[in-house]
Amino acid sequence: MKKNDLIGQRFGKLTVIKAAESTQRGRSRWVCRCDCGKECTVLGLNLRRGHTASCGCSRENDLTGQRIGKLTVLCRSDIRTARGARTTPAWECRCDCGNTVYQATDSLTRSCYHMCARCRELYATEKARENAGFVGGTQLSRIKNMNAPSTNTSGVRGVYYDKKSNKWRARLKFKGKNMNFGSYEKFEDAVAARKKAEEEYFQTALDTYLQVEH
Repeated sequence: MKKNDLIGQRFGKLTVIKAAESTQRGRSRWVCRCDCGKECTVLGLNLRRGHTASCGCSRENDLTGQRIGKLTVLCRSDIRTARGARTTPAWECRCDCGNTVYQATDSLTRSCYHMCARCRELYATEKARENAGFVGGTQLSRIKNMNAPSTNTSGVRGVYYDKKSNKWRARLKFKGKNMNFGSYEKFEDAVAARKKAEEEYFQTALDTYLQVEH
């Protein structure tokens, strides 16, 4: 059989387009174009015996239309991702946030990060905040400990003396927001205002997230 006898012939999903360099043992190899658009090099013997009938895409599950995590698979793309010395086709996906990403089959089926890079960063930040005791934007470990910091001079957390007004002020920080609860002539009144604010904001958060009974 002449070396160019297979050019133009079709084997399964493969169409032979040109001859490739033979193996060291002299076996013929052929460059083929698969119906999916990918080119691959195949032994002529495997083509004729039906051992190879596609570039390998036939062995992969068609993920088109599937929703995996935050990603919806749109179609198989012509982009290829590196896997060591080889490459593998990538799927075009749309994240819930609207970003388009390209992921290989193994990344979609085995990874736990089924989202775009931006959402993954936000997810990692949120997990770090949870590990630091943040729930719903509040660091529960801090509101459970109401001891005054070393920089506090009044002895009561959130109560300080305002030299401009010559009054005691009560304030509280909750979910990143600083809130003021008035100015008072008497220190005891400022402390009472702070305690009331703690009950309204902090205790509600503790009861909600930790289900503490009081």
